[in-house]
Amino acid sequence: MSSVGLFAYGSTGGSAGVDLGEVPFVVVDVETTGLSPKSDRIVEIALVRVEGGRVVDEWATLVDPGRDPGPTFIHHITADMLSGAPTFADAAGEILSRLDGAVAVAHNARFEEGFIAQEFARVGISTAPLPAVCTQRLARQVLAAPNFQLVSCCTVCGIELHDAHTALGDTRATAQLLNRLLANAPTLRFPSPSAPVPLPRYPRLAQPRTRVTGLRKGTDGWIQSLLGKLPYSTSDADPASAEAYLAAVGSALSDGRLTGAEAKVLARLAGQSGMGTQQVRDLHHRYLDGLRDVALADDILTGTEYQQLVTAARLLGEPDYFADLTAPKEESTDRTQAAKQKGQRVWCSPSVAADVRGRLTQAGFVLALNLTRNVVTAIVAAADRDNTKVARARELAIPIRSDMALDDMLGTTAASSSASQQPDSTAAVGVEPTCSRTEPTSAATVPGPTQRVPQVIAGWYLDPSGRWTYRFWDGQSWTEKVSGGDGRTWSDSTGLSLWCAPTTDGLVDGHQPHTLVDQITTMQKTDVHAALLLTVRCIDAVENDSRTSGCGVAPWFYERAAIIFARLRDPAAEVAVLERFARQRHAPGAAPSGLLNRLRKLRQTTAP
Repeated sequence: MSSVGLFAYGSTGGSAGVDLGEVPFVVVDVETTGLSPKSDRIVEIALVRVEGGRVVDEWATLVDPGRDPGPTFIHHITADMLSGAPTFADAAGEILSRLDGAVAVAHNARFEEGFIAQEFARVGISTAPLPAVCTQRLARQVLAAPNFQLVSCCTVCGIELHDAHTALGDTRATAQLLNRLLANAPTLRFPSPSAPVPLPRYPRLAQPRTRVTGLRKGTDGWIQSLLGKLPYSTSDADPASAEAYLAAVGSALSDGRLTGAEAKVLARLAGQSGMGTQQVRDLHHRYLDGLRDVALADDILTGTEYQQLVTAARLLGEPDYFADLTAPKEESTDRTQAAKQKGQRVWCSPSVAADVRGRLTQAGFVLALNLTRNVVTAIVAAADRDNTKVARARELAIPIRSDMALDDMLGTTAASSSASQQPDSTAAVGVEPTCSRTEPTSAATVPGPTQRVPQVIAGWYLDPSGRWTYRFWDGQSWTEKVSGGDGRTWSDSTGLSLWCAPTTDGLVDGHQPHTLVDQITTMQKTDVHAALLLTVRCIDAVENDSRTSGCGVAPWFYERAAIIFARLRDPAAEVAVLERFARQRHAPGAAPSGLLNRLRKLRQTTAP
């Protein structure tokens, strides 16, 4: 495709042509190896989407031109930076999708048009003309400036041009200039017909590669400078790149400070992984949440730990990230005793009454002083709905329950007495008495939180039988309330908040559904015996459901119980639970062969 005809330019004044109204704009800029579209290539491209005068999205990538980068002294792009970057063919699908349905904008747009048209032609992409605006041409009609280069136009309009001759820096400045020019220009009209037409679909073949130039500490710190030089959002980094970046963050902050050299290492890793501001910030939050989990693993926050958390958050540009934590007045001397309180943790907001806290303790929960992702639920009084810690619980995706619905949360008001009437499920699968917990006969006999019945909070969970997508657990057993995950929202006669109401996208209130698998896996890290007891309770419930519904059981709970028995070095109990699994009808899609093979091997090793 020749450079002529890719853009159909709009102009001001007159009545001819088409007014495209509220069609969004996409500002584009390229850095190149030279000035000739025919012989030179694009080495960087950025696109910034503007809707209603506001920037709503940014995207940028370096582009491997298959040759030297050209005038490095202008765009500061070196051959090393381009090594491993996507080619234009790799990025073409992303570029097309972002230009689709929008008006293209560039300063001296003929330059961008020529290079993009030639790159499209090399890939074999042909498209109808895109409506376009040249801000340089528009500035000549609106501004009184000594010349109409981008830097001069920005100076006249009071726009600060950061990172000139980087594709992202120039597009950001051009987006601001566009808004100033349109505010003082007559309505834009485009050649007819030139309404945005659907652009060709083209595969997205590679992750973008971003870059950070001119990193400065300034008054806001290294990280704020890094974040400000990345596009707002690109795509999620692959797990390996994310782990490498997190490891570098940990290494950089290990001494409680962040140097310029360390910040540049982080910037390079972020760019090589194609991250944008949002992806980097999400990884910083992940790192800080990990620090929180480690510091509060025993539910005690020391002065030293608090200072380390606050310092890390400040260095990562998040000074208020731990605002929900209270600085300890003095170092705790009772860490060992507190650490012995194993079990599922619940957090109560400040106004929750003492009798509510007491009932939770008697039900076997441990009252957490601070919030971590190991907290299974937050009990919130009406007066505390706007509390800082309640907001933090929402950010951590911790289920929030009203203190007025405690009976529903515990399943029944007599959960402990009901549990005492159930047969000893642990013995059924071969656990020796020394490996199990003695269950109380009534709530009144519970001497402390270490002798308790592990409790699963009532709510919607993924159906362990595999028959439905979701099933409702009332705190003691599975109910007949089920959903196929087709978007229907179930009403609950008990008034219990359906924080796990199913949706068509598989998310619940924007989060993944909390599952029994999550609860058991978390509990296993802190209290393996309680996790075992809860797992066997789930096996009982699934088998009972199978008998009444005729549906098979899912293998996960049996496998988890076998893993725990192996950890406890009890092969006889491991064989018993796997034999129990072998006797069941398996859920559709279940793959029991692995467990059955394991059972055969164990029988051989344990045979007399």
